[in-house]
Amino acid sequence: MELPAAPDLPLDDDTREVRVALHHSPVDPPDVRTLRTTDPAALVESAVDLVVPHTNVAPLALREIVENLVHAQFLDPLVSVLDHGTVVRVSDRGPGIDDPGRARSVGFTTAGPRERRVIRGVGAGLSLASELLAEAGGALDLEPNLGSGLVATLTAPDPVERPEAAAAPNEDQRALLALLLELAEADAAALAAESGLPLAVCGRELAVLEHRGLLVRSSPARRSLSGAGRDLVSSLF
Repeated sequence: MELPAAPDLPLDDDTREVRVALHHSPVDPPDVRTLRTTDPAALVESAVDLVVPHTNVAPLALREIVENLVHAQFLDPLVSVLDHGTVVRVSDRGPGIDDPGRARSVGFTTAGPRERRVIRGVGAGLSLASELLAEAGGALDLEPNLGSGLVATLTAPDPVERPEAAAAPNEDQRALLALLLELAEADAAALAAESGLPLAVCGRELAVLEHRGLLVRSSPARRSLSGAGRDLVSSLF
């Protein structure tokens, strides 16, 4: 999701946080977790890893929305899991978005050099997330937050079906698949350290491989090769 950057706020210093509210029942208080770090890429990974086990929203669509909290400079971000995991709502107090229609079109972006340290910044996030959710019978809705900022609501009422792993893995993906064959299972931080990839790039490629059905989560944060992934690796190496 490509959102305007908030002005004059540091991206590389100070601790940032994301709150995650897990609503297990409409009549009980939510389970609220607060994630804190000075590394925005690590914060994205932690938030996505915490939410994934509690929702059937496609992890790749979820990541596209969460990682672009960088545009809001992580100003009061809140990720809420609702309706037995069929709805995830991501809100912030950033500058918001003036034209949701254009923002959904590939190529429209306000990402500068500092944002591109964490995100691709090519104006494809909203479009990709929308398409992935639509495939599952869901949708992506964008609304202004109360006062300021944006609320992005992801719905996936049907179980997410993994598409065929037809596309050949790129060089980074091949390296990650080979590492997982060697390590059996690992989290994004360990794989980034082993491969030399930036954590943001590593996490994004892992999300793509997971969406293609080549990886499965052996725990909320750790991934391993699926049967299809093992078959593919054996044919590649």
